Amino acid sequence: MKNKQIMIVEDEIVFRTQLENYLRSLGATVIVAGTGKQALDMIIHHGVNPDIILSDINMPLMSGEMLMTQLIENKLYIPVIIITATNDFTQVDKVLRLGAKDALLKPIRDLNEVKETLEICLYPERYQSGIGIEADMRHISSLLQHPLPNITPMLMQLQPPVFQEINNYKVNYRQLNDAERMGLLLDLAPLSVHQIGFYCIDIEQSPNEGVMAALLIRVVFNNLLKSAVNNPQQKLPKIEYIIQQLNYLLEDSGFSGQFPLLVGYFNTDSKTVILTSAGLDVQIQTENNLYKLKPSLPLGIANPTDTAQLATHATQWQCKVSNAGHQITLMFNPLTD
Repeated sequence: MKNKQIMIVEDEIVFRTQLENYLRSLGATVIVAGTGKQALDMIIHHGVNPDIILSDINMPLMSGEMLMTQLIENKLYIPVIIITATNDFTQVDKVLRLGAKDALLKPIRDLNEVKETLEICLYPERYQSGIGIEADMRHISSLLQHPLPNITPMLMQLQPPVFQEINNYKVNYRQLNDAERMGLLLDLAPLSVHQIGFYCIDIEQSPNEGVMAALLIRVVFNNLLKSAVNNPQQKLPKIEYIIQQLNYLLEDSGFSGQFPLLVGYFNTDSKTVILTSAGLDVQIQTENNLYKLKPSLPLGIANPTDTAQLATHATQWQCKVSNAGHQITLMFNPLTD
């Protein structure tokens, strides 16, 4: 790691010093800060420009999450790896959604884990794969190795608000699940000022693996869809390609179950709606038309190329997803002045 400048943002002095000495032994130039506020001040006001930041989440004065938010607001796109002892995955989820490159959980018994994670971020060309998904898998690699208590209620808490305003649209949903079963899980997020991505997964079909599969997909989904919508070689994202990537990810991670999934994309400017279903019944109601996507093979099936797809245009529309008695209706309505 010679010629690389690494900033450590950590309020625990003993661990910070241990990490600093280790990275210096690898040839890196190391800068340390005890809080996110101190780190931000060094970057903005003192000309510090690290190649990458290792940051804790819970710190006095300014947390790691707030540090990342401030970096983004100041258009400072410095890669961040989170190292934290928190048992609250909602915190980890927030920083991953903000763009953290990876999350490592304390205690770290082998500092080579830090080295490997840093190298993947600093030298991505060494770890390029045929479909470029291995780096995204790193997000959850360490999380899967740690016990996460009450993961099912946690996933329920991570579902989006029932009502929210995104990109000048009212977005809300209704969910009908058996009270004693999880059924369908929804995830939705803005990708840009005009683009919204979402997916819905049924975790009941493979109950032994469904929750962990949903967690894994949640962590990598935003990056996959953002890569698709930012591809300059295509005008519209190829959602079916994302389905194939997710299937590859599940297979490579050792999952053997089947996971019905819907992936959706909405451009609030062009009014483009793209939906691809792998194993779920989907009904789409627009101002003028009613469409139905018949269920096809779910994720977990080798090479699920027979997906059901729809591409259309709509200003006001809703999408009803159902499977095995569970149902979610997702609605998009433009805000009126």
